[in-house]
This record gives sequence, structure tokens and C-alpha cells, in this order.
Amino acid sequence: MTRLQFLSGGAANGIVSRVATGAGLEVAGSFGPVGAMRDKFLAGEACDLVILTHAQIAELTALARVDLLAVSDLGTVQTSVAVRTDAPPVDVSTPEGLRSALLAADAIHFPDPQKATAGIHFAKVLDALGIAGDVASRLHTHPGGLPAMAAVAASSGRPIGVTQATEIVVTPGVRLVASLPSPHGLATVYTAAVSAAAPNASAARAFLARLADSSTLRSEMGFEGAIVRRATRADERAVRELVFSILEHEYAIPPDPAKTDLDLFDLEAHYFARGGMFDVVVDPSGRITGCCGSYATSDEAIELRKMYVHRDLRGQGIGRRLLDRAIAFARGRGSKRVELETASVLKEAIAMYEKAGFVRQAQAPHVERCDRAYAMALS
Repeated sequence: MTRLQFLSGGAANGIVSRVATGAGLEVAGSFGPVGAMRDKFLAGEACDLVILTHAQIAELTALARVDLLAVSDLGTVQTSVAVRTDAPPVDVSTPEGLRSALLAADAIHFPDPQKATAGIHFAKVLDALGIAGDVASRLHTHPGGLPAMAAVAASSGRPIGVTQATEIVVTPGVRLVASLPSPHGLATVYTAAVSAAAPNASAARAFLARLADSSTLRSEMGFEGAIVRRATRADERAVRELVFSILEHEYAIPPDPAKTDLDLFDLEAHYFARGGMFDVVVDPSGRITGCCGSYATSDEAIELRKMYVHRDLRGQGIGRRLLDRAIAFARGRGSKRVELETASVLKEAIAMYEKAGFVRQAQAPHVERCDRAYAMALS
């Protein structure tokens, strides 16, 4: 039986175990607070796959510590509240309700407030609610969310727990009450990547593909929303339909399949074979709702192309996730500059580019339907 080594946030423990069982693989390694897992990885601990937050994987991509083309989101996880399965109903749908529930609990269990995503955030929530001092004697911190939830299940009295939803749903004896209420909620995107030094790289890539394809299971295990993953040849038709529809119906720009958009008919030849990448956004139903590609134009420069997001997903950070991934890829491959061309009518995209640090250039674009050129230097 093939054994895969993981360094992973505890939020992904449940889904990794389920997918590995279905694939006949043995899981080894460490699952715990993402900060601690990142530190272990950077210190050189061997692993095949690393699963951390989107931002942390982008950091490792930029450092070329992971396979630049073997990166995929698992989804978004809400920091949530848990009680024992036999506990009476608790209302945490408002800040006032959450405050009352925490004050009524005789024990509050949560993960490491220094290294764990949920623990760091929940410590801030206690301060924001103005009750950190009131509950200090009842706080119990744990190495991760899973042991925190196990402690809730094993406790008598009126315990309450806070951690990632994915750690609650896999723990016997506890039930998920709800995510933290606005404005105290936290949604964390988790991303998996194959280590650049993976001992079992081929098996790790196959496992990553299984994770990306397990949309129903991801939902059952507490992962929400759209994911970003590497495009395949099977995605090409859907990508073209998305891009052409946005161009025609939103911006009255005719697609150009013979020239400007010819690249969408063969992503392998136009992107991957040219030292580039192409990612797609996939919603929970399996529909492709966004895309972004890039390829090398010289030894020092990489060009960003075909950045599109369906209007239903705009304003949710999807475009920025695509852009972050593309910039990290460029850094990881050693590029000194990212370039792009766009049209003035794409106002939302232009605002995102400029906020990210792209600077408008004086030269005229090469693409006929574009009237602006931008570039960002990578230090």
C-alpha cells in the first residue's frame, strides 16, 4: 500500500482520510495548526502534500517549495461553534447570542491562539465581544481543533467549542451549532499542493486530483464555495463558453477565435508548453465560473491572460485568488515581471490589478481589443 506523507492543517484531516481510504492509500505525517505545519515544512520536514491556507500555499509557491502546477483549493471553511450532541439548543446567530452562550458555558475549548487559524481569530473575537477577562478562567486551549472538539465531547457540564467546521463534523459526540455571526465570522480558503521534493510525487498528484474532483464529499465534510484548480483539456469548451459569453453579453466585445482567443482551443500548447499555467474556478455544481492563465514571454517576463470571473461570483474574492496564484507562480518560476493587457471597459478587473500593484505602461497593447497595458515588477 502506498503511503503518502502530509503536513496539513487539521481542517483537512477528515477529507484526507476519506479520500485516502477510497483510493487504498495510507496516510502519514502531521495534522495540526496551519502555522505549525508551515513551519515544519519550511524547516525541511519531508512530505508529499502540504495543505494550508490559500495565502500560505501562495507563499510556498512563490518560494518554489511546491510543484507550481500541482496546486488546488479544497474550499472555504467557516470558523464555527460546537456543543455536545446531547446539549440543549444554543443561539449564536447574533453577536449578543454568541456573547451570552460563551458567558453561560463552564468551559470553552478552542485551538492554539498562536498557530491555529481558528484559535488566533477566536481570541480576537473574545476581545471584540468584551468578555476576554470574564471567561479567562474557563478557556482551554489545545494543540489543534480536533483535540479541542474531543475535549468538548468528553466534558460534562456546559462546554462549548470553537474551531473550523470541518473539524467539528468529523468529531463524534459534538454537533455544529453555526458559524460565528457577522461581523465576527471567519471564512478560510484551504489549498493543497504537492511538495517540490515529494518522495511519491506521482501518487501525490493523483491524490490531489481526487481531492479536486470530490465536490460532494468536500461539501459533506464542511468545505464550501468554489475552488481554483489547474485546467485540463476537458475544461477547454467550458472555458471558451465562459469567456465568449462575458465578452459578448457584458461588454459587447466580439470573441476572436481565429486570433486573440485561439489559445483557448489548446491550453496545453499555448500555456503549459510555454512555461505557463492555466487555472479554472469550479463552483460546487461542477460549473466552470472563472479562469486565468499566464505564459512566459521572455526569460524575465510572464504575461497574464484570460482573467475572467462569472458575474455571480464577483465580489467574493475569487478574482483576487486567481491573481494571487498567478503572481505566486510567476515568482516561483523566477520571473522578474508580470505583464498584462486589458480593455478600459473591464473596470472591475482594472481596479483589482491596480490595487495589487500593477502600473499602467506607456506602450500600446498588442491585442486589438485592448487599450491598456500594465506591468508589475517582482522584487
